[in-house]
Parts: sequence; structure tokens; C-alpha cells
Amino acid sequence: MSRALTFGTRADAYDRLRPAPAAEALDHVLPPGARRVADLAAGTGLVTRAVLARPAAPGVVVAVEPAPRMLARLAATTPGARAVHGVAEAIPLASGALDAVLASSAWHWFDPPVATAEIARVLRPGGVLGLLWSRADPTVGWVAGVRGIGKAAADGSATLSRRGFDIVLPPGHGFVDELPEAVTVRWTRAMSRDDVARMVCTYSGVLELPAAEQDAVHRAAREYLDGTFPGDGELEVPFETVVRRWTRS
Repeated sequence: MSRALTFGTRADAYDRLRPAPAAEALDHVLPPGARRVADLAAGTGLVTRAVLARPAAPGVVVAVEPAPRMLARLAATTPGARAVHGVAEAIPLASGALDAVLASSAWHWFDPPVATAEIARVLRPGGVLGLLWSRADPTVGWVAGVRGIGKAAADGSATLSRRGFDIVLPPGHGFVDELPEAVTVRWTRAMSRDDVARMVCTYSGVLELPAAEQDAVHRAAREYLDGTFPGDGELEVPFETVVRRWTRS
């Protein structure tokens, strides 16, 4: 199984536990008046639903996702979107059809030269490519500790994270980098210890492990959290959404 497709094995947990992007983060990547938006590698629809929930929601939101289980979950929970099977390297939409293309925690799964050319094809002149990464804040000590259990910290975006998400698009497709430095939006969310431990198990570094080892990661993460935070209360989990934006000339 392709590593990127392992997320479908825990589609329900992914949808319930992974963070949607902060609303403020979408302000940085959606151009005013955008009416036609695509969410690439849309997963279970976390970004898609956040876009649809905006006060001035686009009229058309297309969620493009390659994993059948993730797409099924998206279709069931996001009736306002058009859910289609597809990949960033072959987007099933007409040329110049979109005002914006978004991809959240997904660029590391793409073939950049091919995906960049496809995104340029489906965007109208002046359209926007917005890349986002939403995650528990890795600069917080206990978050780094729990993510380090098993292979949770070795998820596909780890290399980009270490580089500060300094993505350079392949040249020749007419994109202007409007956010040369990544913008970070931070917030917190109350979660139970068990939900935090189960969220750790939705990352690709854990999902590629055998089932018994995934269960061991969950138990170890729960023990770590119980030892770090004595008591029964919920945790205020620090999250962040990191964004980059390019405009199609």
C-alpha cells in the first residue's frame, strides 16, 4: 500500500481527531471573491468543510482525493462539496476552471513538477495556490515528546517542517510567491488524553506499522500523557496552521 493511502485505514479517527485549519489561516490563502475552489488530497474533508463554513463561501468547492475510504468519509460528512476521485498530478477539472487550489499537509506526497503544471493548468490567471499544514505545535515540549513515540514524528511532512516549509515551486508555470516566508496561525483545542494518544496513531509514520505495533504506540502515548499530566481533566492542546501562497500570473 502506498504510504499516502494508509490514512484510509483510520479514516474515521483521522476525521474526528486531526485539526481543521484555523479560519484566520484560510484568510491568507483564499482570494477575496473566490467562487470556484479545489481542495487537493482533501482527505476526509477537514479543509473542505472549513472553506464551506466561511461567511462568504465559494459557490463551488471540489474535493479531490485518491484514497477511496477517505473519499467515502468526505462524501458522507460534506454534502456541500463535489467529491471526486483524483490526484494532484492529474486533476479531473477543466483548464482555467478555478479561482483557488488548496492542499493541506499534502505537498510532500505530490510529484512537484507534474503537480505544479497541473495546478497552473486548472487555475485562471490571477488564481491562487495555497498550501497549509495543520498540526499540534512541535515546539511545545510535551507535544514533541508524545509525537516522538514510535514513528509518529517521522510523518511525511517532517523534512519540510525542518526546513521551515521553504517550498520553491518548479519554474516555468507562471507563479508569483506572495508569502515568501511561511505565516503561522496558532490556537488551542481541548482534547482528552486518549484522543491525543489516538491522534498520534493517525500519522503516516505510525500507520505504516503492523496493527500490533500501532496499538503499542497508542498505549505508550497514553502512558506518557498520564505521567506528564496527572489527573483526569482534558488537555489544552496547542495547534498551529502554517500557510504559503502563490498567485498564477
